[in-house]
Amino acid sequence: MPGKSGITDRGPDVPRRPPAGLRRARATVSRSARRWFAAIGLAALSPGVAWLMGGTEAAFGPARARGADGQPATSNDAIAGASFETHVQPFLAKYCFDCHGPKVQREGVAFHGFADAKSAIAARDLWERTADMLRFDAMPPAEHKLRPSEDERNAVVRWIEARVLPIDCTQTDDPGRETIRRLNRVEYDNTVRDLVGVQVRPGRDFPSDDVGEGFDNIGDVLSLSPLLFEKYLDAAEKIAAAAIGAKPPQPFVERYHAEDLDITQGGQREGSFVVLTTKGEAYTTSTFATDGEYVLRAGAAADQAGPEKAKMSFVVDGKTLSTVEVTGDPEEWAKYETAKFSATKGKHRISAEFINDYYNPKAEKYKDRDRNLHVRYLEIERDDSKKEKAVPESHQRIVFVEPREGVSVKDAAGQIVRRFATRAFRRPATDEEVGRYVELTERAMATGETFEGGVRLAVQAVLVSPHFLFRVEADAKPDDPRAVRALTDYELASRLSYFLWSTMPDDELFSLAARGELRLPKVLETQVRRMLTDPKAAALAENFGGQWLNLKRLDDLSPDPGVVRGFGTQLREDMRRETTLFFEEVVREDRPIGEFLTADYTFLNARLAQHYGVEGVRGEEFRKVSLEGQNRAGVLTHASVLALTSNPKRTSPVKRGKWILENMLGGAPPDPPPGIPDLEETQKAHDGATLRQQLEIHRANPNCASCHVTMDAIGFGFENFDVLGRWRTMDGQNPVDASGELPSGEKFAGPIELVAILGKRQADFSRCVTEKMLVYALGRGLRPYDQCTVDEIVARLERDGGRFSSLVLGIVHSDPFLKRRGDGGQP
Repeated sequence: MPGKSGITDRGPDVPRRPPAGLRRARATVSRSARRWFAAIGLAALSPGVAWLMGGTEAAFGPARARGADGQPATSNDAIAGASFETHVQPFLAKYCFDCHGPKVQREGVAFHGFADAKSAIAARDLWERTADMLRFDAMPPAEHKLRPSEDERNAVVRWIEARVLPIDCTQTDDPGRETIRRLNRVEYDNTVRDLVGVQVRPGRDFPSDDVGEGFDNIGDVLSLSPLLFEKYLDAAEKIAAAAIGAKPPQPFVERYHAEDLDITQGGQREGSFVVLTTKGEAYTTSTFATDGEYVLRAGAAADQAGPEKAKMSFVVDGKTLSTVEVTGDPEEWAKYETAKFSATKGKHRISAEFINDYYNPKAEKYKDRDRNLHVRYLEIERDDSKKEKAVPESHQRIVFVEPREGVSVKDAAGQIVRRFATRAFRRPATDEEVGRYVELTERAMATGETFEGGVRLAVQAVLVSPHFLFRVEADAKPDDPRAVRALTDYELASRLSYFLWSTMPDDELFSLAARGELRLPKVLETQVRRMLTDPKAAALAENFGGQWLNLKRLDDLSPDPGVVRGFGTQLREDMRRETTLFFEEVVREDRPIGEFLTADYTFLNARLAQHYGVEGVRGEEFRKVSLEGQNRAGVLTHASVLALTSNPKRTSPVKRGKWILENMLGGAPPDPPPGIPDLEETQKAHDGATLRQQLEIHRANPNCASCHVTMDAIGFGFENFDVLGRWRTMDGQNPVDASGELPSGEKFAGPIELVAILGKRQADFSRCVTEKMLVYALGRGLRPYDQCTVDEIVARLERDGGRFSSLVLGIVHSDPFLKRRGDGGQP
């Protein structure tokens, strides 16, 4: 919709108009939100909020049933005698044909071709969007010479809801169809890790994945550009070289530049250095490839002051290995290192620590006043000088047989390729496929390449095959929408593993698929429960949870340092870590999903606890902390959510309220109509007014009130939290007023009381989370017929006490997850 943004301070990161697929999903999802709005009493408001409700509750409750005539069975009051011929068709001709009729079809929309309800049902998406526009009085546009009355608009909306939108779940048998899905960057790296056994993570250099329906694993937007394919070719070469036939193996050297290092209190980044000004460490976690002797190095310099040189200690896993004097200044940095030390294979914390701070502000010369340590990089290297050169473990995993007496090159290569390609393709490799890769190996050897080199070339070829890069689900009748089929066990194994782990199936899933047992209901449930307790299930928190709760937007968080104090890279990561660990706890302990709203616990380290004002937490490590007696509950009071729903200079009740409606209750207002002034204009006109007063002035415009009445009330309930989620009682010179009243009449005095009110909306929250997780699991937007599946999953959740496993099992046992159909249109 053209014009200025009237959702006041939505921010530049929110698109003006989402892609068509997302609009369809929003239109479908919004019906659950309208149920919630009706439940909290919006029916008592002015008709301007009709867009939120879509008619009376009678239009929702019985909508899925059908009468004897085959038409949706609805209350007479719901449609008030309206019909297409008597109400809808004349309405369209009078108000819509100028822009969407026989002569003009703006945006490709033409209403003159519809003759009856049956033709409208065939274009359900269009009519669903039409109903949304009419509810909000967004169409016809304000400048149109003829404008319908409210009664006329409501009659058409009620007709659409009664005759076009209802789905008969007893007659619907459509599992939908997923577009072939390319592995996104995270899935690619994880799959390489589990397939090959090397930690090269080439996906970090790939172009960013497009996002659709709120997630980056949606088949419709995961395209394959020429640039990305070039990256795949380069990555395949690097992966194969790292995995196979390195004789002698490449030395283990890992260098972590300043931008890769974490910093404890007392440090900051300046250019290409980490500067430690008082005390503290520049550190990271490094995965040592093998047991052995190692050397730790650092590129460092110092601001020299006082009677001695700056001193730096090398520390591994909390143990100081050695201390050195850093003699160079920032213009002449030098390399320093420890003596050799023994370490085991695996993760180790390595750091450079500043131990002798000096500060004398009265020194005559400015350069003599302050001593600081500058760290350019940390580097860890394994000393292989005394060890026999051996092939890496990944080599042994792939090249498990070599040519020998009785085993020809062709036989050995065939065994290697068959096993590797079968795992890479996530289904048995065919004889034809194996033959092509074996021939490639033989041709390489004919030019003088070793056997290992030939296998390396075959592995490269497998890694750029569409059957590796895409999750292929091939249909016998791909163009027949009536051809519904069950997934094969191998396809089901991949859907499971990429849903819950963001990686390929493990050996147990492959084994069950090979025996044809995975799809058995009891076996499937056992596997789901096993997978949810596996450490790899952390990917569900990182990838689904992080995108559902918008945690990736924390990377773009940039509070104004002139107004908001205390923000830094480490606090940003602490915010993200708290919410991610909370999600992992819900998954691992199979907690009720309602705890996302109401939990009386969280995860903190000392720094974030101090930020919150919570006492008794020590150290860098996060641990579970009770919130009893605190002014916090659930993720709505996490600093991550509060920060990403704020503006750079101030909090935003509108953003916070809108975020909760979108992510917790399943609906959000549409884009504002044109010509609505933004909040900054209101602020300039009423400079002395508080934020609450400014929004009250903004809501005086009837076009604004319908959206803001609920968003603002919810958002103000969290005004005790500042831009970074810290508790406050004053906002500048004004006391914080976090009280409010919802349209239902429910009153609250602060965030805890508001959270308690929201926590009672379990059905709506369950539906919202179900719809979002179903989108993520299927890799596609939801269609109207998917609401039947959503209803079943929500009912199961209610029976099972809202346990997280019940949500996942409901999705995994559903037809859309277990089946697919051909394309070619709606059946």
